[in-house]
Amino acid sequence: MIRRHINSFNAWQFMIGATSPMAVLVGGVVNTYATTGVLGTPLAFLIVGGALALLMVGYLAMTNREGNAAPVYAYLGLGVGPSWGIAGGMLMFAATNAIQISLYGLLGATTAELTGVWHWTGWALAAWALVAVFGLANFSLGKVFIAIVGVAELVMIGAVILAAFTHPHDGQVSTAPMTVGALWDQRATVGGVFALTVAAFVGVESGAAYAEEGKTDKTMVHATVATLVVLPVLYCAMAWALPVWTGPDQIVAEARNAGHTGFPFTIVAEGYGGGMVALAQLLMLTSFFISALSFHQVIGRYVHAIARERVIPAWLADVGRIGGRMAGATAPASLLQSGIALAVIGSCALLRVDPIGMFIWLSSGAAVGVLVTLVGVSIATVLYFRKGGGLGRDPLIVRTAGPVLGAIVGSALVAVIVVNQAALLGVTSVGLQAVIPLLVLVTIVAGLWYARRVRRLWPDRYAAVGRGRPDEVMVPDQQVGFRV
Repeated sequence: MIRRHINSFNAWQFMIGATSPMAVLVGGVVNTYATTGVLGTPLAFLIVGGALALLMVGYLAMTNREGNAAPVYAYLGLGVGPSWGIAGGMLMFAATNAIQISLYGLLGATTAELTGVWHWTGWALAAWALVAVFGLANFSLGKVFIAIVGVAELVMIGAVILAAFTHPHDGQVSTAPMTVGALWDQRATVGGVFALTVAAFVGVESGAAYAEEGKTDKTMVHATVATLVVLPVLYCAMAWALPVWTGPDQIVAEARNAGHTGFPFTIVAEGYGGGMVALAQLLMLTSFFISALSFHQVIGRYVHAIARERVIPAWLADVGRIGGRMAGATAPASLLQSGIALAVIGSCALLRVDPIGMFIWLSSGAAVGVLVTLVGVSIATVLYFRKGGGLGRDPLIVRTAGPVLGAIVGSALVAVIVVNQAALLGVTSVGLQAVIPLLVLVTIVAGLWYARRVRRLWPDRYAAVGRGRPDEVMVPDQQVGFRV
């Protein structure tokens, strides 16, 4: 019998691990101010949080009824059709890989600057090796580690926010960053703000990949709702605290001149002393690592779930073994993801790509890819219920109104990001501006082409897209060290 072992708190841990507030503060918020120069960044977090809440109505409705370790693949397959399920699964695989690999660039650059030793690629490869090994190891050990570090992160971020608001610049808390004018006055860069803001939320949807493992069918839904309530407020407070401390006129210059290990650690240093700075920097590095590991495991579940339906090679769904013991249902998929990450890191090193540029390009691409898949799932939800899916007693907000609004708002957000991303990416040519949307489009087309091939060669597999479920071999019982 399958043992479902993840409760709502565990699920919340996984999502906090993926989104990693400390990584968002140091990497996302500071880089948003530095690259876009937009004072209204805190307000953007609330706006994007609200948009994601609408987008997640359909996503969570499907999770509650058709939980699957490859959510986008399954939900699009059941709602729109198998071809779109396969294409959506491919796009989500690419987007999640992009956000995961982007963290190696950020971690490498930050650690190299902090320690003063090694090139960024050395630290990135060290982190990659640890993630590769942990991806094959006993995940139950990881849950304890994530819980401890996650709580410590939240406490440290709370300390930063408290220090800023109790010691504001010139003795007065500025509300300028929370005004619409501060966000919209610089229209040319607002798309970049939304791209990095969306990237900060990537991982909120990852809880659905654990739906098959939840103790109840609603475990992941409850955890995701809690995350959607907490994170926008937390991210907004983090982003607002920085200009409160520096003064709104100085925040952009401070973010641009501080490097990767300066600001916001100056707040910690002046508020609590040097000892707390060392702890904050350690938490920053562990948060980067935990986030990369969390995305690695989500990718493994996606690949495993699709492979068990034999839409991709079935060996990717095999249960790996180390030393004769079961090491995890996602072992081959884990090795696949590690190989992709190594190839990207190596390519960036050979081409001498700036690691922060690597982070910004990949995270921006991930943001667009995830948004497009969530818009697709919103549409799929409406079609799913019209086909008679669900229990037949679902409210209108779940069946139609919420998903339709989510699709509209999500599409508008994608358009704003794509049209106004030039400043964020640091490019001026139309060709370079088109790279990210073109890659998203090419991935979708490639997925549809591959789906057509599956339909021709294996019609039974094509018809079963999104309907696969684990068995007792894929989800080992309590006595086994690693459970998926």
